[in-house]
Amino acid sequence: MELYEAIQKRRTVRDFSTKHVPDDVLNRILEAGVKAPSHDHARDWHFVVLRDPKRIAEVLKHVNSGAEVQTDIINHWETATECQKSMYYDALPKQVKMLSQSRCLILPLFRGGTDLMAPRDISSLNSFASIWCLIQNILLAATAEGLSCALRIPIMNEEAYVLKTIHAPEGYRMPCYLAAGYSAPDARIIQQQDIPFSARLHAETW
Repeated sequence: MELYEAIQKRRTVRDFSTKHVPDDVLNRILEAGVKAPSHDHARDWHFVVLRDPKRIAEVLKHVNSGAEVQTDIINHWETATECQKSMYYDALPKQVKMLSQSRCLILPLFRGGTDLMAPRDISSLNSFASIWCLIQNILLAATAEGLSCALRIPIMNEEAYVLKTIHAPEGYRMPCYLAAGYSAPDARIIQQQDIPFSARLHAETW
């Protein structure tokens, strides 16, 4: 698949089949990840890959399951578009299912280096920015391999619990959970809002 085709076809999928992701395919998409630009050329990135359903369930133990409360909040969002609301209505009840069903849960790790909630300046977030470049590479490589992905950013005490459970060395952070797998035949794909590129392009100044 060509790069621009992968970019156009990439979509978040929250309904997976249990078809096994071959090791060679998984290794290719992770290797694509580490080709991303990195802070100080350090590439101090690691992956914990979980395939055992029991182990995945253990790691996901603290994923917030309060979908009903969160859905009620969405109903009162005055600024949210119908497209955004549709995504959240589909996503919130599937937070555990979408991460466990594919049976290939990737936990990307990077060395934090700074307080992400109180950075000195934008530059001090370089390592955090770099890991998201890695994640984008993985998303595009997975699309090129015929796979789909879903991610969740940990909230509250989830990250600390996962890092302890997987015995991550001190100083490492986990920006997201990332499920990779083959879409279920009836996977729901939420329509994205179509924003003309020209509306976001500014020449010389805003």
